[in-house]
Formats: sequence, structure tokens, C-alpha cells
Amino acid sequence: MRKKVRTLARMTPETADTKILSPLREITPEEASEARRVAHRFDGIAIALGVLALLALAWTVRPIINPFIAAFLFYLVLSSLREYRAAKKILNTGLSLFGLWLIITLAGILVPFIVGAVLAYLFNPLVLYLHEKRKISRTWSSLTIVILFSGALFALGWILLPSLAQQTKAFIGQLTVFIKQNANTFNESHVRQMLLHLGLPAGIVDQIILREAGPQLRKMVSIVPGIIVKIIAGLPRILERTLNLIIVPIAMFYFLKDWPKLMPIINGLFPSKDPARRAEIVSDVDRVLYGYIRGQATVAFIIGILGAIAYSILGIPYAGLLGVILAISDLVPIVGMIFSAFIVELVIFLTMELNLAVILSGILVIAGLHLLEVYIIGPRIIGPGIGVPPILMILALLVFGFFFGFIGLLIAVPTTGVILLFLNEYRKSNAQRAA
Repeated sequence: MRKKVRTLARMTPETADTKILSPLREITPEEASEARRVAHRFDGIAIALGVLALLALAWTVRPIINPFIAAFLFYLVLSSLREYRAAKKILNTGLSLFGLWLIITLAGILVPFIVGAVLAYLFNPLVLYLHEKRKISRTWSSLTIVILFSGALFALGWILLPSLAQQTKAFIGQLTVFIKQNANTFNESHVRQMLLHLGLPAGIVDQIILREAGPQLRKMVSIVPGIIVKIIAGLPRILERTLNLIIVPIAMFYFLKDWPKLMPIINGLFPSKDPARRAEIVSDVDRVLYGYIRGQATVAFIIGILGAIAYSILGIPYAGLLGVILAISDLVPIVGMIFSAFIVELVIFLTMELNLAVILSGILVIAGLHLLEVYIIGPRIIGPGIGVPPILMILALLVFGFFFGFIGLLIAVPTTGVILLFLNEYRKSNAQRAA
């Protein structure tokens, strides 16, 4: 005798607001929703336990697992659970960490491509102008820009590099000779004579400065030779990495040529329900980054030239080398100015007869260039800035420099500007939703 069995009707969007059949009784939509919540809670617990078990297993077999195998297993386990929000977030976070590890590991190889991409980003408006206004194909316009840019750099290097190399070699040699001659005899008497020669009162020099400065100066001088040896020993490695820059113009050409094809891929990495609003945010980010990079590079170039001219007029040796140091240091706000002042005073200390006028001249040139940049050159080239307050700029430089070194100092200000831009956008979105 066959028994009739009542089956449970499948839940569909059409029946979500109606009563659901049950083998025992009819249940309401509220009860069905509560049942789904309970089921999802147990699913979340199961996922968490599965992840913990996977981590425990990975810990036991860690000698034979590399990041590629771990990432593959991670994706294999969680890809089938992507309909759950928690699993999807874990999967995206894990893949992002793997991508970050891969980029850091391949940083040495990726540097030429990153430089090529940045240069392509800077010159893309010019290629766009040639393509749209002059009706030149992107291939030929990109090739023309790359050839002109590479030729200009080559000519500039051909003219300036021999002189800069000679000045650098002479300065290092003079510094090495000074250290060898004074490393073992540098004592309080040297410091006392120098400070008295500058016009400081003898009582202050003897009672305050010498007691604190003497031991510290001897300690600093004793470690300088080791630092110089390390720098010289690392020059071949720097030269080897410099040879990789041959890839830069090639990467720059292909980035310029295929820029319109790359933009949809980049936009696809940031999905949005409002493409128009996303395009507006991307435009704002582009304005901040492009304006800062182009403007700061131009300002640094001008500051370097003016500094070299000023030190040549004052008769300070190695004026060309100091101009290059000024230009590079100007890319790092505040910290770069302090570093430039230190290098200039070091050159004056080693190469010139010390007096108060000579020492102040080196500092006054840097201070004057800084004021010129802040009040005249910067506003005309960079514009009103990127909206980063000075105190926040100092904090950003310290934080980025601590975690990322010199590269962190370079990217601290524009990155902080972009972060502030996103925070303002988030605040506006919340205000609109509240209204």
C-alpha cells in the first residue's frame, strides 16, 4: 500500500511573501526567514571551523608549501562558498594578500615596468593631444614621445654625468682623506678651536658644548669610514640594477600605446553601482596625482638649477652636484630641505675656510629657495595644492618613511591626498543617505 507523501514546496522569490507548505503545518514567511538565519549561522560556524582546520593542516605541512600552493588551496576551498558573504570577503582578502606578496617579492623586476607606467601616465595627455588634434595614430605618437624623451635624457646625461661623476668622486675622496687624517685625533680641542673661530664665547664652549658634543662627535666620526665602505661596496649592485632601466622606454611605449585598453581593466577592479560617480572619483584622483607629480617634478628641476647657480656664484665647490642633490631632495617635502642643508654644510666644512658668513650662506640659499618655492614657483605650477595640511604632511612623511623607507617619503604626500579625497567622498555619501 502506497503512502501519499506531501513534499515541501521549494522556496522561490515568487512565493517569498506567501505562506509555505510544510509536511506538518503551514509556516509563515517570518518563521521561514528565521530558519534561514539559523542555517546561515551554522554555515558561518562551519566555514570558520574549516578555515581553522585548514590553517592547522598548513602549519603541519609548512616545509613543503610555498605561497603559490597555499593560494591555490585557499581558492579551491573557498571558491565554491562564494555565495556566502563571509567566505567571499575571506577569499578576496586572501587573494589580495597573495597579490601584495607577489608584488613585493618581484619588486626588483617590476621597477622598470612601474617607472614606465608612471612615465606613460604623465605623457598620456600629450599622446592624446597628438592622436585627437593632429590625427596621428597612438602607435606613432607614442613612439615619437618615447624617442624624444629618451633622446633628451641621453643628451642631458651625456653633458652632465661626466662632470657630476667627477665631482662626486672628488668629494668622496676628500671626505675619505679627512676622516683618515682625523678619525684617531679628533678631540675636544679641534671642536673648541672651530667653535671659537666662529665667534662663540669661550665660557659657553668650555662649560656646555664641549662636555656634551665631544664624546658624541668622536663616536660619529669613528663609524663614518664603515658607512663609506658599505656605500662603495654597494655601487656595483646599484649599477647592475641601473642597467634594467633599458626596459623603461620599452614599457613606456607599450603603456602609452595601449592606455585606452588598460583603463577599462583598471576600472573593472573597482566595481560600482554608479559608474558615473566612479568616473567622477577617478577623475578627482587623477587630478590630484597628475597635478602633484608633474608640478613637483617641474618645481624640483627649477630649484636644482637655481641652487647650482647660487652656489656657483658664492664659490662653494661641487655646485653642480649640490644642485642635483637639491632637486632630488625637493621631491620630499620638509625632510628633503633638512637633508640638503646638511649636505651643503658638510661640503662647506670640508672644502672651505670656516667663518660665520660662509656657513650662513649655505643655509640662507636653501631657505631662500624654499620661500621662493612656497610663495612663487609652487602656487603657479602646482596650483592650490592637494589639500594636505602641513601637520598632516609631516605625520604622513614620518609614517610612510618608517614603513616604506625612501620610496615611502616620495609617495607619502600624494597618497595622503588621495586618502583624504576618499574620506571626503565617504562623508558626502553618508550625508546624502542621511538626507
